[in-house]
Amino acid sequence: MSRREYGEKGWFGLGVPQANPTVEPEFRRLMPDETECFALRLRSLSADPRQRAIDYLRLLPELVNDFATLRLDAFLFACTGSTYLIDDEEAGSIQARAEDILSAPVIMAAQAIRTSLCDLGVERVALLSPYPDWLNVAAIEYWQRQGFEVVDVQQVSTGSDNTDQIYTLGSDVIAPYVNKLLESDADAFLVSGTGMPALLSLEILRASGKPAISSNSALAQQALRSFSA
Repeated sequence: MSRREYGEKGWFGLGVPQANPTVEPEFRRLMPDETECFALRLRSLSADPRQRAIDYLRLLPELVNDFATLRLDAFLFACTGSTYLIDDEEAGSIQARAEDILSAPVIMAAQAIRTSLCDLGVERVALLSPYPDWLNVAAIEYWQRQGFEVVDVQQVSTGSDNTDQIYTLGSDVIAPYVNKLLESDADAFLVSGTGMPALLSLEILRASGKPAISSNSALAQQALRSFSA
């Protein structure tokens, strides 16, 4: 590979839900110097938030063609909710097709979280969720299927069934839910979702002495691991 003027420590694609304002700012803070992230907006024409999340994943093999000849070290699918809504077999097939097109590994947000939790030896998780009820239930069921015991859930209220409202949340709104989560006897804390700002919440949760991960922090960690492997 020829020398890169920028990003000698890795070029990573970011699949970002179309209205999400959080992924890129957090990745600028999570990734080390001399890495570069190239964003691809995940798109759907549906007005239904559930269908939008499904479309983001099902349309992925088509969307990654937008990278054309840009050669990535890995592509990071920064939408956790899509994986909660599509069965594992279909998601794996979509992931494989996208990898063939990109000639690079595709790392899903939920997959990155699962790997991080397993590396930590976690069995019992406490979940901080920004999701409306229909997606919150799917998230809990997903992690239970993955073999984790969800011992506590703090569901941040947005007052809407539309996931777009997650993007209006700030750390001041989230703080009371974080403080409540600290009362849990879980092995680790999981802040699910790439659209809710999570970096300050992670700091507070980690100060308890227990590990805490978010969708974006897990993706960043696994991206760097994939590049150094």
